[in-house]
Parts: sequence; structure tokens; C-alpha cells
Amino acid sequence: SSGINAEYGGLLTGILQTHSRKHGIPIDSLTFRHQVASLPTPREETDRQRAQSAGLTPAMWAFPGPDAPDNGILIYDLYLDGGRWDGSNVVEALPSRQVTPLPEIHFLPVQVGSAPKDGVYECPIYRTSERCGSLDQTGHSDNFVTSILLPTEHQPSHWITRGLAIISQTAD
Repeated sequence: SSGINAEYGGLLTGILQTHSRKHGIPIDSLTFRHQVASLPTPREETDRQRAQSAGLTPAMWAFPGPDAPDNGILIYDLYLDGGRWDGSNVVEALPSRQVTPLPEIHFLPVQVGSAPKDGVYECPIYRTSERCGSLDQTGHSDNFVTSILLPTEHQPSHWITRGLAIISQTAD
């Protein structure tokens, strides 16, 4: 388990490489499927708030459920900017709640082509809410991490218009 504020590309590539070696699959035939956990119960949310108030870090309380997965990695401490997670889909943000926490996300290595294409939005993940940064040698912003497919009942254009993204650092 990990927060995404690690060496992003290296971490994700390492997860694919480990899976590739473990299962004898070429690494270039792998990608990730993403599964967002269900929303915490009221008790879990109360426990989380108490832990934060006591000064505990997310790594100390983020995973109250089962042990780490056999394949992939659980990523926590991410936020939706421009929408919210309802437990199974991305939905509209509530008034005055532009940025909302996401439950942990399981990044599971799968064969390329096995990811769903319909009913999902390819949501970019950025390090900061500014969503800008210097271009690296590949022409990508150093603030961009990756994109993940999130289930939604809206067309992708709906979320593109709203600028929906995942961020790993809030302005607070």
C-alpha cells in the first residue's frame, strides 16, 4: 500500500514489472485496471477523523480492511476535484465541496485490452491542484501522474467540460 506521493512513474512501472515476472507476461502487454473502494461506513469515517485529530498519518489508519492485495497496489490519500465518489460512480460535486476525498484505489495489473471502454471517464491524476508544471523530456507535464478509468453514468465530455481530475495534494 502506498500514497501516490512516491516516485510516480517508477512505482507504477515497478508494480507492472513485478506482475510481469510473477506471471511470465511481457510487461508491454500490461496496463492497470482501477477499482475504487466503497465509501467508509459512518464508524470508519469517525475512526479516521479521530486518528487524524490524534496526529496519526494515513498509513497508520488508511486500510482497515483486508491485507494488501496479492497483485497490484492500493493507493490512498487522493482527492476528486470537480466531482465526488458515491460508492460506485463519479457524480456531481455537492455545492461548496469542489474537492472531495477518494477511498483507496486498487491499481491491478491486467492484460492490455481487458479494461472497460463504456461507462467510464479517463480521469487524469495530478500531483497538485494547479494541474500545470514543467514539461519533461517526453513532453509531458511533471505534474501529471497517470490517468485512471472511473465508472460514471455521464459521457466523458460531461466531465471534461467540468475539468474533473484527481489530485494528490490539496491547497489546504
